[in-house]
Amino acid sequence: MKKLFKIFVIVLFSNQVFYAQEGFESAFDEENNLSANFGLTTVGDQTFVGMRVQPEFSFGKLGLGLDIPLLYDIRSGELRTEEFNNGVGVLRMVRYLSYGKKKKDPIYVKLGDMTGEQLGYGAILGNYSNAVSFERRKVGLSADITFNSVVGIEALYSDLNFDSTQKLLAIRPYYRPFGQTRIPIIKTIELGASYITDKDNYTEEGAISTTDFTRDGNSAFGFDIGAILVQNLFLRLTVDAQIATLNKNDALEEYVNQNPAIYQDGSYGTGTGSATGIEANFSFIANVFHLNARIERQWYGDNYIPQFFNFAYEINKDARLKELIGAEKSKGIYGKLGSEILSLVKIEGELLLPDALEESDRGAIVGVNLQTKEIANFTARGSYVKAQLSDLSDAFKFDQRSLANLLVTYRINRFMEAGVDYQWTFAEKEDGSFMAVNQLRPYVGVSLKF
Repeated sequence: MKKLFKIFVIVLFSNQVFYAQEGFESAFDEENNLSANFGLTTVGDQTFVGMRVQPEFSFGKLGLGLDIPLLYDIRSGELRTEEFNNGVGVLRMVRYLSYGKKKKDPIYVKLGDMTGEQLGYGAILGNYSNAVSFERRKVGLSADITFNSVVGIEALYSDLNFDSTQKLLAIRPYYRPFGQTRIPIIKTIELGASYITDKDNYTEEGAISTTDFTRDGNSAFGFDIGAILVQNLFLRLTVDAQIATLNKNDALEEYVNQNPAIYQDGSYGTGTGSATGIEANFSFIANVFHLNARIERQWYGDNYIPQFFNFAYEINKDARLKELIGAEKSKGIYGKLGSEILSLVKIEGELLLPDALEESDRGAIVGVNLQTKEIANFTARGSYVKAQLSDLSDAFKFDQRSLANLLVTYRINRFMEAGVDYQWTFAEKEDGSFMAVNQLRPYVGVSLKF
């Protein structure tokens, strides 16, 4: 009993002494570079020549990344402008403009690409991206602001395309009742309430509509609680519990009722699910090695899919909602594992896996991210995610359920580099719908790091 008491005192003491320390600072957080890459770009059956100017800057808490395309059709000689048609237009050149670090600084705001964003602990909105189409990448807004370490609010808006329709809006106010105390663990207890609504009815002229079920409103809400059990120079350990509800979509219910032959075995209504998880961040001496791991047990009710608002939702909202029809009560596991080694390589993978996958009516999700510093003159940066998997053997086969990008560069000298930029994304077809396409761009260019 005395030994247990001593261990408890040591844990409390380590939290008390080191609580102000963040412990781990990623070597990839603050980078400044200016690149202008010249080469050939293949989009579908068209080939373009030109350059992309892609500066990336970090000034303290302020970050800025741009993507300025100057591409010319090798047949017609005309400047390619498809990337700026419709939506936010030239604002797509802003990949991101950010201030602060989420969950580290009291003020975090980001404009641009929302890839990787999640709300709270991610039960409803996770693995999200508003940039599933390189041709129609959206510019969104995300924020997380805390006041006096007690109250705060997370918010995300998917698309600043002000065409009189409300796009996906997610908000999560949270409360830390003991946030201003000095009591370890107790001071970190956080209560949150999430709400997501989407009234998107945007359809380009002549295009096939994918917003029939959202135009009158699609929504969800949830509640969560979490706390940091241990936080010191070496270890940060958190635990949380979540419950979420996907509200019944009236337009989808009407569609099911009007098509009894198709959905004779499927039922549809409000869906509820829950999850509990634990997450650990471990840093070895002087940040030589960093490990992040999360494991989460999930319970799915009828007509419920965890991380419902993810990248697949933005590809085709109607198709995503149809996945809820007939989804039966079951369980699953979500796991995430990431590591940063010697400040040179950063890699992470995640898997959302329903129990008895082959028999389940819910698909799995697989994701991988990779980033390296310069190693033998080479650098690499890429990400891959695939949803709606019914067989893990298909996890790395590219199709309509995949989203990927990979950039590999070789530094020729101090100012020059060559590389290959690959994108598996979505482009518009003649009928206005989107199909999966690959874009391959070998290039040479100027690259300045400072």
